[in-house]
Amino acid sequence: MLGYFFALKQRQLYIILLLFLLGKQVTAQDSTAVVKAKEIVIGLGSSHYSGDLGSGYGSGQIMGSIGLAINENKRLNSHIILQAGAIRANELDYSYDDGTGTNTTPNESFNTAYFSLNFALHLNLIDRDKFKLYLSQGIGFIRYTPKDENGKALSDQSTTRALGETYRNMSIMIPSQLGFKYYLPNGYAVGVQTGFANSLTDYLDNISQWGKKDGNDNIFITQIQLNIPIQFDAHENN
Repeated sequence: MLGYFFALKQRQLYIILLLFLLGKQVTAQDSTAVVKAKEIVIGLGSSHYSGDLGSGYGSGQIMGSIGLAINENKRLNSHIILQAGAIRANELDYSYDDGTGTNTTPNESFNTAYFSLNFALHLNLIDRDKFKLYLSQGIGFIRYTPKDENGKALSDQSTTRALGETYRNMSIMIPSQLGFKYYLPNGYAVGVQTGFANSLTDYLDNISQWGKKDGNDNIFITQIQLNIPIQFDAHENN
């Protein structure tokens, strides 16, 4: 299972490297038609948890984002994004058999607030004056704080985990998104973006060694976005 996990993450890193190399090539080939524009990107949507508690992706919790889009060329653009949101789940009577014959009892529910900062490259799969369909691949970090139903940090409650099991509340994340945006006559754009945060931690829910599912916890995010131009398009003239 570990081999599969590392292979999956290795493929994601290859995708990031490929996008960077593609950006260099596009810049060289399209230097006379570069769109020099910057946009503030504001998003509002929901985040859905998948991990050791519950099944599938749970009910959505509100999330928001703000970022800076730097549209350097027609095919590949860079973004810096701040996100904040929450996830939660519960599974009543959850227990785990550690092989000793005695069922352990980790937390049955959690509520985690998270904050993330990442850099992403947007590859325009369809690039038109009025609309764009793009693939986004990023890398950054996520900070998270799992809490119990009383609002107390679960990381401080050692009885909810195996003996000696501790963790940090910060991790690398590799978000993969698919998005669509439509440009209005005034230069603003509205759109939708959806995808996975791909966190590299199994502790978004405070459960790892006593978890019944393999792999890391993950967050599925869907949001509506508004792009606000702060520098309008300008094309170089020969």
